[in-house]
Amino acid sequence: MAPMMRSYSYTEDQFYKADGADVETAALRKKGMNDLAQRFKDLFKESHKAAETVLDGLSDMRFTDTNRVPFPCQKIVREKLNVFNMVTEARGAEVKDLDGNWAIDVSGSYGVNVAGYDVFKNCLAQGWEKVKDLGCVLGPLHPIIEENVEFLKHVSGQDEVSFHMSGTEAVMCAVRLACFNTRRSKIAVFSGAYHGWWDGVQPGAGNERIVRDCVTLKDLSPASLTAIAAMGKQLGAVLVNPLQCFHPNSSPPSDVVLMDSKLRNTADPGDTYRLWLHKLRKVCTENDVPLVFDEVYTGFRLARGGAQEYFGVKADMVVYGKTIGGGMPNGLVCGPKHLMRRFDLDHPLRVSYVIGTFAAHPLLLGSMNEFIKFLKLESTPKLYESVSSRFSDWVKDTNSRLIDHSMPLRIVNLSTIWTILYTQPGRYNWMLQYYLRAEGVMLSWVGTGRCLISLDFTDQNFADLQERIIIAAQKMQADGWWWKGDPKKPITSKVVSSLMAKEMAYATLVAPMFGSKKSE
Repeated sequence: MAPMMRSYSYTEDQFYKADGADVETAALRKKGMNDLAQRFKDLFKESHKAAETVLDGLSDMRFTDTNRVPFPCQKIVREKLNVFNMVTEARGAEVKDLDGNWAIDVSGSYGVNVAGYDVFKNCLAQGWEKVKDLGCVLGPLHPIIEENVEFLKHVSGQDEVSFHMSGTEAVMCAVRLACFNTRRSKIAVFSGAYHGWWDGVQPGAGNERIVRDCVTLKDLSPASLTAIAAMGKQLGAVLVNPLQCFHPNSSPPSDVVLMDSKLRNTADPGDTYRLWLHKLRKVCTENDVPLVFDEVYTGFRLARGGAQEYFGVKADMVVYGKTIGGGMPNGLVCGPKHLMRRFDLDHPLRVSYVIGTFAAHPLLLGSMNEFIKFLKLESTPKLYESVSSRFSDWVKDTNSRLIDHSMPLRIVNLSTIWTILYTQPGRYNWMLQYYLRAEGVMLSWVGTGRCLISLDFTDQNFADLQERIIIAAQKMQADGWWWKGDPKKPITSKVVSSLMAKEMAYATLVAPMFGSKKSE
């Protein structure tokens, strides 16, 4: 499907009427967009200057800058709303940009910021003090690794630890070692689950090659358990991202695909998913298939012991990353000796060559050691429980206020992870991310799809965040983006789907015959 689908861009007139809005509503939206664009120019002058040079030479940013909103809207949005951001300082739950604006950070640095930036600053500073006499010597290990390994073995419940430089690399290691030591060639993953950018675990969109050794199963389905039992002798591992409990069988939520409200849903992450993981654990045990938890995101966030503790299920191998590094790049694999071996005792030429230059870098070991000290504090488990409880109360209160103000959005959370759902069909829900940015809320490039809070959020942070969400939603509503349609012909998901289908069919099937796209 992805190679066949043709791109197209709205003209300015089409942009404001993509849902069939009347002339008055389209004019209201246009004025709102221009006002917002001017506000961005006033707020982010220095950042915009920096963007002129940085975006031209940094391919990473060019990708994220493009993939913020549905593709037909990207051309207009990029012209009017420049969200390129350079930051210079972090303080508590807030971050200061190049223009001196302070924003409440709910991006969570892609999941790294669990404890709060001040905690990680301390981890980096104190960690460097511990290893600075050694510097960047690689190969020989700094003795502080012993304490780190002991903690990781304890918290994961495993025998051994392997150090890597990213979560993606750690997933690669876990898959290779599981298949090597079981002498099986296939793995199973679950629909929509993200396990990093390695194409070996990415059988869907975003992968140009056909992946023949990765089987995709349906989450929460008895048929998947039957399939695992049937394929048991072929499967080297079943890979699970526990964060899928929030949106089973769907890709991680992002505003780039938010073409209609119904495209973003959440599930109850409680007993249903816990029971599912226990069933999965049982069938993997019965068929001698290693169960691998990818806890790069959930590790040390859902609980101090990650998803294993949160759901009460022990995996055969656990992959960690992000926050455990104390602010430094890292990836970890924890597993039993028989699955972590990289050589064959009976066949000396058969090896699994998994190694990396910067793995177990001294500065990583030092900062990790400081973060482990934070995790070991007697007060830390209570802090996790307290913040999670306070945040859940905040979510309920915020949703109550949104209802009182007749706003078509709701917040749903899993511990300190949260997303915004939209209760009214529409094609412009993704615009909320820009109104939030204007009110001083820092989001990641996936917009309102995945947000996070850190353990250092104060009551004032919670109050400010709630107020900014309410104000942003009110302004967006006043600018006409949540138009309900004509009373005799209201906007429905069916109407939105029909409009999208017609546009895509025209762009893919009709426009190429005339040598042009629907619009430029």
